Amino acid sequence: MAAPAPHQMTTCPYNKAHQVEHYRMHIHLQKCRKQHPNCNKMTCPFDTTHVVNDVELDYHISVCPKREMLDSQMYVIDNDHRPQVEVTAPTHVPCEENWEDSNVTSYQPDLAKKSHHIIMKVKGATPSERRKARMEAIKTYRGSEN
Repeated sequence: MAAPAPHQMTTCPYNKAHQVEHYRMHIHLQKCRKQHPNCNKMTCPFDTTHVVNDVELDYHISVCPKREMLDSQMYVIDNDHRPQVEVTAPTHVPCEENWEDSNVTSYQPDLAKKSHHIIMKVKGATPSERRKARMEAIKTYRGSEN
């Protein structure tokens, strides 16, 4: 049984008068399922667009074309499909550097803020005080360029 083309019209299992494009069937089935709550239909566990009578579900599961896809993924019968990959132990790369033994001080952001090339915005000040602080920072910045 070949899979239908995306724009091929399929018949709704709940109402035979409904003709739906295959790619929209799953959306239509949700709506139709709500309109027919007492219908004895079950959904295939392999494909949600397969809706069959509850008494026929066991038979459908055994012959469902989507089941073959699942079985081929779960049960590999032939070893030709499994690639043989050699696993080698990782080689040890000698390294003379030891970061735990170094006595280097860590980065101190406060010292970096005090450098002359950063103009800080003054918070909590009036607009005139902020303007004055910004102009002084620009003067010190321009003075450090020379």
